[in-house]
Amino acid sequence: MYKNLFTIIFALTVTFSWAQVTNEGKPISWKLGVEGVNPIQLPEFDLKKLQNEDEINDQRDDIPWRFGYEHSVSYGLDNAGVWETLPSGDRIWLISFKSEGAKTLNFIFDKFYIPQGGKLYFYNKERTDLLGAYTHTQNTDEKVFGSWLVEGEEVTIEYLEPKAHLGQGDLNISQVVHGYRSYTENESIQKAINDSGDCNLDVDCPIGDDYEDLKNHLKKSVAMTVVGGSGFCTGTLINNTANNGAQYFLTANHCLGGGVGSWAFRFNWTSPNPVCASFNNSQNGTFNQTASGAILRASNTKSDMALLEITPNLPDAWDLVWAGWDRSNTNPDFEVGIHHPSGDIMKICRDNDGATQGVIGFNGDPSMQMWLVNNWEDGVTEPGSSGSALFDQNGRIIGQLAGGGAACSGTSNNGQSDFYGRFATSWNFGTTNSSRLSNWLDPNNTGQTTLDSFPAMELLDTDVSVSVNGLDEVCADSVSPEIVLINAGNNSITALNVDYAFNNDAPITINWSGTLLPGEIEILIVPEYSLQVEENEFTVDVDLAGDENLNNNQSITSFEVAESVGNDIELSINFDNYPGETTWEVTNSSGAVVQSGGPYGSGDNPFNQTINLNNDDCYTFTIFDEFGDGICCGFGNGSYSLETNTGEVIISGGDFESSESVNFNNFITLSQDTFELNNSVKLYPNPTNGTVYISNTSANQIDFRVFNITGKLITKGTAGLNETTINLNQVNAGIYLVKLTDAETKVTTTQKLIVH
Repeated sequence: MYKNLFTIIFALTVTFSWAQVTNEGKPISWKLGVEGVNPIQLPEFDLKKLQNEDEINDQRDDIPWRFGYEHSVSYGLDNAGVWETLPSGDRIWLISFKSEGAKTLNFIFDKFYIPQGGKLYFYNKERTDLLGAYTHTQNTDEKVFGSWLVEGEEVTIEYLEPKAHLGQGDLNISQVVHGYRSYTENESIQKAINDSGDCNLDVDCPIGDDYEDLKNHLKKSVAMTVVGGSGFCTGTLINNTANNGAQYFLTANHCLGGGVGSWAFRFNWTSPNPVCASFNNSQNGTFNQTASGAILRASNTKSDMALLEITPNLPDAWDLVWAGWDRSNTNPDFEVGIHHPSGDIMKICRDNDGATQGVIGFNGDPSMQMWLVNNWEDGVTEPGSSGSALFDQNGRIIGQLAGGGAACSGTSNNGQSDFYGRFATSWNFGTTNSSRLSNWLDPNNTGQTTLDSFPAMELLDTDVSVSVNGLDEVCADSVSPEIVLINAGNNSITALNVDYAFNNDAPITINWSGTLLPGEIEILIVPEYSLQVEENEFTVDVDLAGDENLNNNQSITSFEVAESVGNDIELSINFDNYPGETTWEVTNSSGAVVQSGGPYGSGDNPFNQTINLNNDDCYTFTIFDEFGDGICCGFGNGSYSLETNTGEVIISGGDFESSESVNFNNFITLSQDTFELNNSVKLYPNPTNGTVYISNTSANQIDFRVFNITGKLITKGTAGLNETTINLNQVNAGIYLVKLTDAETKVTTTQKLIVH
């Protein structure tokens, strides 16, 4: 529910975006036009035999869900592939594999070492699926590695070895896996997404208001794993009493096979349109958050437990959760499972009756300690769910899936049971660290019997949070931001105070009253405020009586006002070695392209153009590089500059990735404050041989920063009244930009400086 307190005076369109971890650049061969290599043709195998086996094995939860056939090979840097030395002295190694009819290929390395500066990529023939760059951060003591899955029947592996470390890399491929029923990012072909039964529920399907918040928290701990190169299991990040984010991962012992150093993990694979026990298909998720490599810390057959530690650092941007646990062996009121059945997108199941304790024979052990789930009320598990956590009513792990007979019968389950290895048994089983959890999950021997997740999920009675919309892109000389209040607690809110202020102005107080229910949003529209300087700050503080969480009661937003320029602006580009990759455009406030240029040829260097903007409007200039490495500095020292017709620099640079942009308007040609600053502060001599002086006749001190044409800061300081010296004798000849800011008024201008 949304409420408006004030009439909207000035509306701003705000675009939100969410960052995610993606591939790191592209292989260098793509840029240089290096020809591919003839693929190694992998032999045919008896697919029908595997499919017949799968019909039987797919009824079992006690083994990984097989998706591929393993080709044993031995191809490395010294006995296969093609080396090519680059003009820089670096070199690349290329090797390709083709397996007819494969939906995916993935690879196991029994030798794996990348020196610092090296990069490893995997990509298909069409270059529509790319993994990498993998770097020296993937190195482990075991020197093994397993890749995630690459779509297609033909895949190239590319290794870049830097000149400074020639001969230091060590790679050998021991296994190529032909995925004959694997999931893929391409929804146009058969895939494991939607391979699970129709009675399954996507994880975002409702399973009860009493678990909604816990579910949304705990799903961030779950990952699908590639085990042994050709099978899928599920597992869960698990917390320890140090609450330090140690990357422990709980799964099933029966998922082990081969070294876990080659395991691959995929987190946060969920459907954006949840399908809940129907014949409809789930939509593929967009996140591709994968990591490779782990160390086995503990395992046993008595509770079918395996504890791994994932070796590469999991990025903060993935927003992961380490689930808590309960080792008390207390029967739960009800329990929930979150898992990836049959290699499918994340699912959820719930049993309302409460699991009971039992001893069963399983995988050759006649007395395994298990939780027995008699019948799932919502959803089921399947092969591929193996190793997934069983959560109690408090969201704590009490076991991991070992096996069972639960399956779908159309959109209903078959009424069969499942069994999970008991966490309490896993805790102290055996006499060594390698057979039990206690030494790993309670490193300081605290004796705790329960532990909540990390980061903790707080459900407070009284809690309000504040954020601000409308200050992401400011083009006009006034703003009217939105203050967004969210009731994050369990109780209704009837009154609170909001203080807001721009820059150093005195705070203005809003005394709000009404009824804000739990989860409800209130939007307060701030009256239009005229901006006097380029760099601004907007601060909001919320005061709620009895608030139990003060960490989300303040919002401080720094923002800049788009520069005002004249109708004519000057664009200059000095290209790198690949002008055909460079384009640019100017768009207006409606998003329409009003001017554009490129790609260019070698004869266009340097490029200069006057861009005429006849209509008063807000504009965005964007420069693009098709390959994603800017125009400086790996393949030539390119640069660009966009200036007013009076020489005022709007933006300049060259060292960017895929694009770089700036917002500006042409409502006025130059503000009076900027005009006065330009007249009172002078740089001389210009051009200079290395020593330049700032003459300051204004009443205030001037902060200065000197940048090179690519945007790198060279030096900075403060110019007092009269004259200040800047020593640039050690810099290379070229064009530099000096940003001058009045220390009192914060009015800023940029002047171009030429060094001979």
